[in-house]
Amino acid sequence: MFNQSSPQGHKSHLRFYIFMVTLVLGGLFFLLYANEHDPGTGFVSAIVGLSGNVSDKLSKDTGAQPDINQELTQLIGEAAQVKGYRTVPISLSFSRIPTVEKNATIDGIKLQFDDISTTIMINGDKLELKNLQEVDLFISDFVGKVNLETSELSLSGTAKGIEVNNIAFSSEKSLPISFQGLNYRQLQLLNIELKDLQLPRGSGELKVGEKLRYALEDEELKMLYFKGSLTADKKYASNNSLLVLEGDVKGLYDNGDLLTFTLH
Repeated sequence: MFNQSSPQGHKSHLRFYIFMVTLVLGGLFFLLYANEHDPGTGFVSAIVGLSGNVSDKLSKDTGAQPDINQELTQLIGEAAQVKGYRTVPISLSFSRIPTVEKNATIDGIKLQFDDISTTIMINGDKLELKNLQEVDLFISDFVGKVNLETSELSLSGTAKGIEVNNIAFSSEKSLPISFQGLNYRQLQLLNIELKDLQLPRGSGELKVGEKLRYALEDEELKMLYFKGSLTADKKYASNNSLLVLEGDVKGLYDNGDLLTFTLH
């Protein structure tokens, strides 16, 4: 009268569920183990092998785009900020020059310009540039304020050495140097350290280490920290990129129509 097989059926179903849960969990643990021990597989693993701690977000044209300002504010507000990020080596060629207004320490500043109307003060004296068609200015071990714009450079600080067309200015003490709104043709900032570097929307190519190469198309870049060389070249803008960055970055944020990702 009673169904004696019912408890046995329940036990059979219970064993089946336990088996499936165990199988799924085992598969997840295997994938995590493989990703950790085989850094040569996949897009994410390529970055993991470089930075050691990476989270990437990929979003394609599927509707609403993420709020970059909100996400960046969240990143900056995290504990320890830049200290919590691993450095990632990058090489960037870009079609736009950023606006930078910072107090900075720079190992070397190389400038090439033909704007001889700008007043350059060195150690309290005006630098005479009459009868010169083009000027090559090199400033070593600069400490002070730098204001970089798309077409002009201003700075005010001190330097340990200054050369103008291979003629050196020397002093036992650091030399004060300043100028405003110098219209440059080429400039290179060697071993400059910048926080919260923002590049306006443009195009180019980004290389991360030796494994990732990404074409930038009308995209905006933000870096929480950058240290390396910054080169801007306006002489051949029709053929070459205006900006080249080479160095180490912490917290690279790229927001564009095609791709959004964060490295940290």
